[in-house]
Amino acid sequence: MAKILVADGMAPEGLEILKQGGHTVDNRKLGVDELMRIIGEYDGLVIRSATQVTEKVIRAGAPNLKVVGRAGVGVDNVDLPSATVTGVIVMNAPMGNIVSAAEHTIGMVFAVARMIPQAHAKLAKGDWDKKSFTGIELDGKTLGIIGLGKIGKHVALVLQAAGMNVIASDPFLSPEVAKELRIESVTLDQLLPRADIITVHTPLTEQTRNMINAARFKQMKKSARIVNVARGGIIDEADLAEALKSGTIAGAALDVFAEEPLPASSPLFGLPNMILTPHLGASTEEAQVKVSVDIANQFNAYFASGKIINAVNVQLRVDPAIDGYLYAAEALGAAVVQTLDEPLMGLEVIARGDLARYDTKPLATAALKGALAKISAQVVNFVTVSQIAKDRGITITSSSSEQGSAEGGELTVKATTANGMHLIGGGLVHGQLRVLRYNEWPIDLPIGGHLLVMEYPDRPGMVGKYGSILGANNINIARMEVSRIDGRGDALVILTLDDPIPVTVFDELVSLVKPNKAYKVSL
Repeated sequence: MAKILVADGMAPEGLEILKQGGHTVDNRKLGVDELMRIIGEYDGLVIRSATQVTEKVIRAGAPNLKVVGRAGVGVDNVDLPSATVTGVIVMNAPMGNIVSAAEHTIGMVFAVARMIPQAHAKLAKGDWDKKSFTGIELDGKTLGIIGLGKIGKHVALVLQAAGMNVIASDPFLSPEVAKELRIESVTLDQLLPRADIITVHTPLTEQTRNMINAARFKQMKKSARIVNVARGGIIDEADLAEALKSGTIAGAALDVFAEEPLPASSPLFGLPNMILTPHLGASTEEAQVKVSVDIANQFNAYFASGKIINAVNVQLRVDPAIDGYLYAAEALGAAVVQTLDEPLMGLEVIARGDLARYDTKPLATAALKGALAKISAQVVNFVTVSQIAKDRGITITSSSSEQGSAEGGELTVKATTANGMHLIGGGLVHGQLRVLRYNEWPIDLPIGGHLLVMEYPDRPGMVGKYGSILGANNINIARMEVSRIDGRGDALVILTLDDPIPVTVFDELVSLVKPNKAYKVSL
């Protein structure tokens, strides 16, 4: 199977899952120079926050390096544009540290409300000081959550139990979900002046970088406290320090920073109303096991079947109800492109029956990936497929129709060339992909392996002729499908073979049978 480098350590449970997947796993810490020297030997790289996967590292890994997995959420230490251009899939494990990050956020909320770390530090020096540490109660106060993902929802649930009223700013929060969670949906400008405690749970993007700045602090209550256990860089740290010094806001608690480790010159040090922790959001025994197990399972799924889970540079979200059709679409795309006599100009994927109820655009992408992998020398995966198609001038479309007869739905892949159109259609029957149509020919066979496709005028003795040639070359016929439309007119024959047909044998068959069309299809 794959050769995988684990560069920043990994829980034993995750390492064991990788080994059970049949992979060769090297678990060791190494410097930049050594990483650059050896990364080209590996198919996969597992990191946490320490290893910097720069453009140079990615290019040193090409063309062998296929996937980088972050055993955690943030991928700030991976050069995503370079990975995408090179075709390297970048995965993360966003689910494993949800509870840990939420609980650290909640702990920081209580700490900043009651100044617990400051009081401890003073008492630890022998100074009994009660007057300096009068805090606030959370009961009855308003919690403002910026970004209501899974972590934000967990924080809301726990702090609602503590008596807080919750408002949230999230462009994807629907009124139905807000009502169910007993959360008021507001804009950021509405949230800031109302909230007593503000927690941040958004990713770091160009839109959220320094989103909380001097202007935003001035919108907040003077008694407000802000907590960030999400990503560094969302809060402008210089502006935060000034807001704390001037009394614009009452307090802050940060676990993440724009630069980590936090430089000694940071203006955040030494502020009496500032709580700092060294990126501990996922630092629990349970979270480290969960993210390691998650990324290991994702690697196993990818290297076993090409299935991509939690890739941050692949815009492919497939409804679980039609997950099995992703491979089907890829196989059909790969099959039809091998029966073209001219360059591929466009690909259309048509969903029928029950399948038409779902978003099938990802299936069109999968079909395109299958087709391009057979005709392009470039690395073709879900990262690179769209750009390769664009460079070649190949169009991709998808459509749906509720009419269809196959159980669960039908999928048709239609390829367009300068001289016409070719199509192949199929469906999943008990989880197995069966081809039901090739151009105008009705057929029914499981697709896979090595196929010989021939169209020829039907006449007695033909099966014996090509059967003898295949037998003489020790090529076994596993299955034979014959389709005719008009009696003894033309016939379509598809042979499923145990072995691929060498060019010399294929040429001999064509010379003897004299088919109208003949193709070798390998899946």
